[in-house]
Amino acid sequence: MELMIVIAAAILAWVLGALWYRLTGRMYANASALQVRNIGDPRRLSVVPYLLAGVALVAVAAMMRVLFVRAGIDGLAAGLVWGGGLGAFLVAPWFLIENTYSPRPAMMTVIDMGYAVLACAAIGVVMGGI
Repeated sequence: MELMIVIAAAILAWVLGALWYRLTGRMYANASALQVRNIGDPRRLSVVPYLLAGVALVAVAAMMRVLFVRAGIDGLAAGLVWGGGLGAFLVAPWFLIENTYSPRPAMMTVIDMGYAVLACAAIGVVMGGI
C-alpha cells in the first residue's frame, strides 16, 4: 500500500509538472532561447528527461512519505502546508543556488522554483490525506 501511495503522489506531481511547464512554456522558451517549431514544441525531443523526472519524483515522494510518517503529519491541510514548505524552503532555494552559478536567465529559475513548491505541495496533500 505504501508503494502505491508513493507512486500515486509521484504521478500527480509529474502531471502537474506537465501542466505547469505547458502553461509557462512560452516564457520558459523565450528565457532559454530554446529553438522551437512553429507550434511551440522543441526541435529536439527525447523521452529520457520525462522518464528521469518520473523516477526522481518517485524518490522525492518516497522520502516525503518517510518524513510525514515519522513526523506524524496527517490531514490534507497539514500535508499541503508541510509539502509546500518543503518545496519553498528546501527545493526552491536549491534551484536558486544551483542556477545562480550558471548563466541561466532568472525567469527560468523562478518557473522551476514555482514548480518545486507546487509539486511538493501536491505530494504533501497525498501523503497527508492517506
